[in-house]
Amino acid sequence: MNDAQAGGSPARDEAILVAFGGEQWRVARGQSLTLGRSRACEVRLPDDEHLSRRAGSLIVLNDCVLIRNDSGSKPLVVRPPAGEDRVVEPGAAITSLPFSVFSVVFAGRVGSTVTVRVDARSLTPGPGRSGGEAATRTPATVTSPMELTRRQRLVLAALCEPLLVRAGPQAVPATYTQMGRRLGRQPQYVRNVVKSLRESLSGHGIPGLTRDDEAFSHDDFRWALARWAVRAGVVGVEDLHELPEPEDGEDHGH
Repeated sequence: MNDAQAGGSPARDEAILVAFGGEQWRVARGQSLTLGRSRACEVRLPDDEHLSRRAGSLIVLNDCVLIRNDSGSKPLVVRPPAGEDRVVEPGAAITSLPFSVFSVVFAGRVGSTVTVRVDARSLTPGPGRSGGEAATRTPATVTSPMELTRRQRLVLAALCEPLLVRAGPQAVPATYTQMGRRLGRQPQYVRNVVKSLRESLSGHGIPGLTRDDEAFSHDDFRWALARWAVRAGVVGVEDLHELPEPEDGEDHGH
């Protein structure tokens, strides 16, 4: 195990744990760790020309990790235990909040990926504590602007299920066909419920659903609706228990 702090090991309850290629690094508050294929980087990525020589860095703050993209041209991805990827553009940075366990993913040659895993449970309470559990509902910073009916809640739960239990490319809103199959309903029924939800919410300033949004005239509001429902805490893992049992052979990530 490498130590990012010169002169001794940081206290275990003050350090994050970074793992890659069979090695581990413990990084204390106020310290940083560089990642890239350059020999000068502390976490040496594979010798793949598609990876940047200085691809990124992890900076340990008081309650989370700042992930910075140090590449001049290539994005990186922060992948939580469940939910959609967060793309960090070159020169940009993002914190790990609210996740205490996450991965930093770099794109290599021919569609390959390089994954660096980070355990920041000593700093950040909340979802991701076990690293393999589905995300649980976090305290809502936005409450639902309307009282949802049972059928609307069920459709929202079916829509958001992949975002709540899956990670990476599989963490996308369910299609109308998938929602219909999950609920034992026809896709058109689900589409009508989603449409009514969008119409009810369109005047409340929700991105992608407002009348001033260029996407408002589009027919597919699944991403905008799912992001709002998950991020505002309107739908959480506990709501999935209200869904009918999956049909035989269906895999919903449970």
